[in-house]
Amino acid sequence: MRRSTTASRWGLVLLQVLLAIVILLPFFWMVSVSLKPADEPFAIPARLWPENPTLANYVTAFRPEFRQYFINSVIVSLSTVVITVTLGLLAAYAFTRFQMRLLTIAMTLVVVTQMFPASAIIIPIYKMMKGAGLLNTYVSLVIAYITVTLPVAIWMLRGFLAKIPVTLEEAAAIDGAGPLRAFWQVIVPLCRPGIAATAVFVLIVTWQEFLFALSFTSTKEMRTLPVGVNDFIGQYGIRYGELMASSVLISLPVVLAFFVLQRQFVAGLTAGSVKG
Repeated sequence: MRRSTTASRWGLVLLQVLLAIVILLPFFWMVSVSLKPADEPFAIPARLWPENPTLANYVTAFRPEFRQYFINSVIVSLSTVVITVTLGLLAAYAFTRFQMRLLTIAMTLVVVTQMFPASAIIIPIYKMMKGAGLLNTYVSLVIAYITVTLPVAIWMLRGFLAKIPVTLEEAAAIDGAGPLRAFWQVIVPLCRPGIAATAVFVLIVTWQEFLFALSFTSTKEMRTLPVGVNDFIGQYGIRYGELMASSVLISLPVVLAFFVLQRQFVAGLTAGSVKG
């Protein structure tokens, strides 16, 4: 029995290692190409690690245009995260605390909206933004991203809020706290893992989104990072070194945010998946 248990554990560890290699190999190759000179990515035989590592690709990628793209992505992503999480938390609280037929129908509509891909709603949103004169602005991108991320945020937060007992709010009301004060001082602190999980999800979606950013911006000054990377893809060739270097720089903020909020992210996902 002990031998079979030990063999099962080692087999599971081996599968985990193989899965990690399969997942991380493309990222390792991206970093490797970003450190290679212009002629080395096409060398035969190919090398996993550059023979003469260089940071020239990063110096070229981190040009003034890239910094502007970075600022645009930060503004749009953080604005979307703040608005989506705030609206999602309030909506999820209403869905879990108030039993009304209208709210049940609204929750059903929230679930239905998740079935539509972003490409199916981009044309209506584009016409709305064009009619309002908001194209090529931060507002148009934030509204478009909220349209995509808010239904998922409501669903995630609703599952987490459903686990918080109503008796905590009743105890706060007995102590003299009003509904708004009980919400902000009792419910919100208990929802921190769920809020962190939702915030990380929204950040990842908006940070790497390409279709809306490409369609709603018309000038280089308003481009975000995923669209700005196309600068390295020309008519007569692709500058792979600079392209991979910019991809690494784009990935770093999201990776750092995930590692900082990793515990809250996992706790929020597991808590919200038990009861929804």
